[in-house]
Amino acid sequence: MTPPRTRSALYRIAAIHFTTFAARGFAAPFISLYLISVGFSGTQIGLLSSVSALLQLTLAPLLHRLADRTGRHRQLYYALLTGNITASLGIVAFAANTLPLSGMILMRDSSDAPSTALLSQLTITWLDKKQNTYGRLRAWGSFGYAMTTMISGYIFAAGGYGLLFVAATLLNLTLYPMIQVLPARTAESYHRAAPHKSVSRGLVILLASLFLYFVGSAAFNSFMYVYFKQSLGASNALIGVIACVSALSEIPAMMLIDRILRRADLRIMLPIGVLGLGALWFILTQVTGTGLLIPLIMLRGTFYTLQLVCTTLLVSEISLPANVATNQALAQVTVPGLAILLTGSLNGWLFDHAGARVLFQIMALLSLLSVALLVATRAQLHRPTEDNSAP
Repeated sequence: MTPPRTRSALYRIAAIHFTTFAARGFAAPFISLYLISVGFSGTQIGLLSSVSALLQLTLAPLLHRLADRTGRHRQLYYALLTGNITASLGIVAFAANTLPLSGMILMRDSSDAPSTALLSQLTITWLDKKQNTYGRLRAWGSFGYAMTTMISGYIFAAGGYGLLFVAATLLNLTLYPMIQVLPARTAESYHRAAPHKSVSRGLVILLASLFLYFVGSAAFNSFMYVYFKQSLGASNALIGVIACVSALSEIPAMMLIDRILRRADLRIMLPIGVLGLGALWFILTQVTGTGLLIPLIMLRGTFYTLQLVCTTLLVSEISLPANVATNQALAQVTVPGLAILLTGSLNGWLFDHAGARVLFQIMALLSLLSVALLVATRAQLHRPTEDNSAP
């Protein structure tokens, strides 16, 4: 039986996940649409994504490395949350000014993804001590995202994009009193002080595979809702419903993933998740209207859960305790950022000149390459030791 104090902490961590992703649900599905509404082109959005990736590529690993060395992971989480709140308000305040607005988008991107990666690892650190499971806690994040995307279309109708970003800000503000329940650090002091080598051959292989996947994922996420609206005729209200269904479809998989992974290898389930997402990207290029969007998006939840949870747990499994926050940032922030930096402008150009269907088909092919790399090198995905660490 779970002790009352542990149960209380469990509820508060679940509330952090719920609120974090609920705030994201008000903003994330509409950022590209918002930028287009104020005059940005697809190429400009791709360029902005590339600059954002450059910031994340350099800033996130430095911050997480510093947190690993000093043990101040919770303080870093506070700082990233503050940056996210400031950026959300700035997006509303500078709607008519391209340069300041771009700066606020960059600040939001630079704080949002790194904070999510850090929250995942702090949660895993807490669970290691309490013998609970990650999937069920992360399911609350999906539930929160679904709840806010469900009503986002109606909030947009009442106050436009600005009201959506204000709502996200208000939810993020409620996180401040809850964060204290998270562990102060991801490793004990003796782990942080011990000599170690941070990068194994297995981690390098995993990051290379994730790079291929994230090139495709970034392109799809940047232009998915624009494609639904411009090419398939989806309304803003339907886009909100689709985002809601997408998040709700994750919850059953999140609730079952821990049980599945007790019987199945992370190294097998991760390729299945990536392959399923790539197949979905391709199938969506074959539809000609909105009728099949919701049934198809319902399939996304299972494959996305496999990719997200297996990546998070595999990085934690193959990392030394003193490096785990840095490695999570590499996998969840740096590699996606590098993918966007190198291909964001090209993806925007392809969207403008070849269309979303061609863009998404190319991205589906990259997912196949990612899977092939994971399958071919599965035996090398293990924790580094003095003998097998990369020089």
